[in-house]
Amino acid sequence: MAKAKRTKSGKWTMRVYAYQDKDGKHYKRITADTKAECEYLAAKYRAEDPKKVDKQQLTVGQAVDLYIAHCKVLSPATVAGYQKIRRTAFQDLMDLQVADLTEDLLQEAVDDEAFRVGRRGLISPKTLANEWGLISSSLWKVSRVKYEIRLPKRYRKFKDYPEPRAVIDAVRGTNIELPVMLALWLSFSISEIRGLRWSDVKDGVITINRVMIDVANKPVVKAAGKAEMRNRRHRLPVYIQQLLKDADHSSEYIVPQSRTWIYYYFRKLMDAAGLEITFHDLRHLNASVMLMLNVPEKYAMERGGWKTSNVMKSVYQHTFTEERIAVDDMVDEYFDSITSMTLKYDSSGQTH
Repeated sequence: MAKAKRTKSGKWTMRVYAYQDKDGKHYKRITADTKAECEYLAAKYRAEDPKKVDKQQLTVGQAVDLYIAHCKVLSPATVAGYQKIRRTAFQDLMDLQVADLTEDLLQEAVDDEAFRVGRRGLISPKTLANEWGLISSSLWKVSRVKYEIRLPKRYRKFKDYPEPRAVIDAVRGTNIELPVMLALWLSFSISEIRGLRWSDVKDGVITINRVMIDVANKPVVKAAGKAEMRNRRHRLPVYIQQLLKDADHSSEYIVPQSRTWIYYYFRKLMDAAGLEITFHDLRHLNASVMLMLNVPEKYAMERGGWKTSNVMKSVYQHTFTEERIAVDDMVDEYFDSITSMTLKYDSSGQTH
């Protein structure tokens, strides 16, 4: 099968098999501004009619392209994730024909992939499982063959989080205090925080109606979270209400900064304070606080937007019950006790 090639004009082009008659094979030429777009359009063209694809002659990479193009319900973030896997993972497999694959060959490829070094070091078992999930689904689509492959075990990691008070002290009065408190106090994720608009705040309640993610380094707004339970509402604590009041209202978004900007300044402040925690860990820290306060699992999951079999369907649509209000009071009292403290400790451990 042909590969995309760059023309003298700077565009990318490739020939795609269309049909065969008495005069021989006929091809369609696909042209686009980028190589990725050209390959995507070619895969999409083949996906529109299975007869155009000689599946036995497909390479693994072409099978993946075809799978991505054919799944029209995929979110932009999922497509971007799949395309990243296509570019970086299992590169020794991508040019092999599907018809030549064996279980032993694939197992060897998985074993080799487990030792691939990514941007942050050796890839994790979870990353490898996600990569293989795309490869196996793509192979199943074109060959209807299931391969019995052993993946490395996922080991549960235990992490020691800093005290919430230490995190709050490190960000208090800074330009990222608001997004940090939304994550730490209300258990909002970075995509949920970036998707919040001022119109989502009403009568002391803030509602998550959308998320903002980055696709190809550009912000993309989605109308809903990846799970139904993620669209939810929270009563706003007085402290966060004040942060919102003092925030810049020139943008329709409450936190208009980019994901990279938030991560950079959060990491900078945490390093300066000697704290080992990521922005995403703030949600886990919030869950730890609720566990410490003995918040019932149902309400902990409701506040955090985590879907489990114990949570009622569409619970986010319900009004606040007396039990939920009691839970919010409990969590708010805990964080209020931290944010209202004015005592400072010197190096000897004494207050002054």
